[in-house]
Amino acid sequence: MANEKMKPQSPEEIARAAQEAALERMRAMMGSIPGMPDMGDMQAQIMAQMQAAMPNLAEIQAQQAAMGTLGGVDAAAVAEAARHNMAQAAATIQAMQDGSLEKELREANAAALDWLGEDEGWEIRHAATCRLTAEQRRLMAFAAPLLVYNDEAVDAVGSEVLPETYRAQLQSWWNITDRDSTLGIVQWLLHEGHHADADAALALMRGDQPEAGDPEEKAEDVQVIAEFMIENGYCTAETLPRTAIAWDLVRIANLGRWALHAGYLSEEEMWQVMQVAADTAREHFSSWEEYGRSFAFGRGVWHGDEEDCQTAWEIVTALLDEETSPWRQIPWNA
Repeated sequence: MANEKMKPQSPEEIARAAQEAALERMRAMMGSIPGMPDMGDMQAQIMAQMQAAMPNLAEIQAQQAAMGTLGGVDAAAVAEAARHNMAQAAATIQAMQDGSLEKELREANAAALDWLGEDEGWEIRHAATCRLTAEQRRLMAFAAPLLVYNDEAVDAVGSEVLPETYRAQLQSWWNITDRDSTLGIVQWLLHEGHHADADAALALMRGDQPEAGDPEEKAEDVQVIAEFMIENGYCTAETLPRTAIAWDLVRIANLGRWALHAGYLSEEEMWQVMQVAADTAREHFSSWEEYGRSFAFGRGVWHGDEEDCQTAWEIVTALLDEETSPWRQIPWNA
């Protein structure tokens, strides 16, 4: 019949038929999607690019017949390579159609990030052999958020950090230089720290009268972080923390250990400092979840930084969810 298409014979015609069939399927699947390029234009561009890149097989064969070889390359091998490349192009188009190409790229990217160690998850590390008593493990659990943040074991007192590094950091952060200044900062964190002004602003938000602190100092930061936590599902308006003190209590629990390694406290005094943090936490909260939410809120309010809050919440989530976490293994009221 006059309008019937001839069966393609040459590699060019075979490729063109395959491309036309693939594009017809794409038209049927995509329809007239706003913003999508015209399938006919795509076909013309693809075929033009392929024809420009593909050798003229008829010319090659003619030259081969005359010369026997073409630069030492078998014309049949050239033709096979061309067919292979065109098959790859057709497979790529099919992969783009069914979404498998995007899936493969995502998986390859995830594997590369994993190989490079760029996974954003937080690891809860444990000592190879835990030498702590059950009570000591419980006290260490109140320090867990910063232990995870610093990539340290949650069930070990030991540290690979040099004593002089701890001494330099404690002096830089809080002007701590000895036992007395250590205990002075413990008292400051317990009664004021960075939570007093934030708690005053929270009280005003609830319509209460602040008992201490200056609400104006942290009013804007409290508003920003409260909205951020609610919008991102970290809490609801009802479960928004009533205090930011957990941020200071986590630091007290860690300060005891840091001061031990700096040579300012004995091990017995370190456990006593951690006990103060644990007892105060249980006065204000009824679960690890409440404690963790207050920690994330307090860290965000510290500098009014949403990223600080997000980082803290990621750590809290790991501690609440992972089976090996001390927060999963040790009951709040243990």
